[in-house]
Amino acid sequence: MTLSVSVDVNIPRSKTVLVEQCGARIDEDTIALSESVRTHRSRRNALVYVSRLPPEILANIFMYIVSKEESYMGTSDPRGAPACLAATHVCRYWRQVALECPILWAFIDGVSAQWLAIMLERSKKAALVVIYNDPQPLRQCGFEKILSHLPRITFLQLCPSPPEANRILDSLSSLPAPLLHTFKFVVFGDPTFARPISDTIFQGQAPQLRSVQLVQCCFSWTSCIFTGLHSLHIGSSPKRSPLSQILSALRRMPELELLTLEPRSSEQADALLDQVSLPRLRRIELFNSTIHTATSLFSHLVLPVDARVVLSLTKIESVQSFADLFSAMHKNHDESVPIIRSLRVSLLYSFFTLRFSTSIPEHPWTRDSDIRLSITFLYSSWITKPDILFDICRTVPHCKIQHLAASFSGLDAPEEFWRTGSAELPELESIHLDDTPIQGFLTVLLVGDGQSSYIAYPSLRTLEFENIHLGCGERLFLEAVLMLRAGCGVGIHTLRLAKCRNLMGKIVERLQTTVAVDWDGHEDALADTDGGCLCPSCDDNNSEYYDFDADALSGDLF
Repeated sequence: MTLSVSVDVNIPRSKTVLVEQCGARIDEDTIALSESVRTHRSRRNALVYVSRLPPEILANIFMYIVSKEESYMGTSDPRGAPACLAATHVCRYWRQVALECPILWAFIDGVSAQWLAIMLERSKKAALVVIYNDPQPLRQCGFEKILSHLPRITFLQLCPSPPEANRILDSLSSLPAPLLHTFKFVVFGDPTFARPISDTIFQGQAPQLRSVQLVQCCFSWTSCIFTGLHSLHIGSSPKRSPLSQILSALRRMPELELLTLEPRSSEQADALLDQVSLPRLRRIELFNSTIHTATSLFSHLVLPVDARVVLSLTKIESVQSFADLFSAMHKNHDESVPIIRSLRVSLLYSFFTLRFSTSIPEHPWTRDSDIRLSITFLYSSWITKPDILFDICRTVPHCKIQHLAASFSGLDAPEEFWRTGSAELPELESIHLDDTPIQGFLTVLLVGDGQSSYIAYPSLRTLEFENIHLGCGERLFLEAVLMLRAGCGVGIHTLRLAKCRNLMGKIVERLQTTVAVDWDGHEDALADTDGGCLCPSCDDNNSEYYDFDADALSGDLF
């Protein structure tokens, strides 16, 4: 700015006033320019596609963000702010749409007391979803304020501490819940809390209630309010309910589709009790149950033939007890019973898991969801008697297993195990081994029973190795197996390799001369500076596993 020549520069006071005036004018111009820039930016932003979305579409996008599954897991802001708050901080248009969408503020997921009041106000009369997975936020927000809106809650998940559980149950009994669809009540902490959920809850009025989950909390099996349930989960209850009461309650739930129980009662149901039919049941899970209790329960249930069963048994008992269990589950041995075609077995930290499926996986590296029966139990004697697996298989009715998937967490099953498997599962067409040493397995495949021309697993056509360390000797052994079986007319058609260690492309090319190889391309080799292999098998050149007559095989080996 050019100063006027008439200004007397010798008068300090006048100079100061002039500078202040100029500064003020500059500030005014800056503010005006900033406002002009803001206005132009606002107009420019209004032209982009996202700012021209109709309010109803934008509101649906906001709803997707706050209602997705992750928002139901107690992952709200650490300060207790709701997830939908972010939508109000983008622009005026978004804020206006968000504030005018009541249902957006109806997802109350662990918010603080301050935000709870705001959300209850902004949600107006919209149906509420309320989730508190932590006792502390529930205590701090004042649960009475939440439960005073019980008539418009559709989803209610509370996790109180035992001192508050009784007061919450009293509050839950003060009002009806005409819209409630899902109720989850998990008492956090003291396992001795034993007040039952009774008919007084929701004043006996919850006509839309379809799903109930109670953990560390007693269940009143005489309650009529739960008769319309589709899903029931009762876990870790401190009170052991007699099987007769459980069966009586299930008889009043003909629409039940999912059932999860921990029937630890040692009491056996009366054999004269009527059968309980659950025609719509799709899945039943029993946890921490003895096999005798499970057998007693199944003996009085009539289930659809395609219902999936998950059993977590406290321990393994006699093989005959499994025969009794399967007999109770399959009371009518007719053509309607699904045929078991696939077996998956895994051992992890002494937990032995068996899964029987009615189909064979279509893709080699995926786990299909068609699990007809899953059994898990603690079994610490795997090393001494792993063939308990095949003892159990003999008791499974309608069994025609063609696919075996095994994962033994680095434990090498002995040759006798695989030899028994060949005898007990003669129709096996494919075997998938994951994180399992293959020395004993390859030995049985190569020499059969060692006494005749018998070849183990005569129907085997597909081998799948995943996460396996292939020592140099094992690679040699594998090619010998492939060549021998091909020469005997029982060749392996497909060899699949995924995430296998100590494996290179040139080795795969060598295998492809004998069998079709489906390889994921993962290369990994163990070698020292001189090019020698450092795998365990090469450290023990006298291993008995690799003592075979290579001259008897056609072609050169590695």
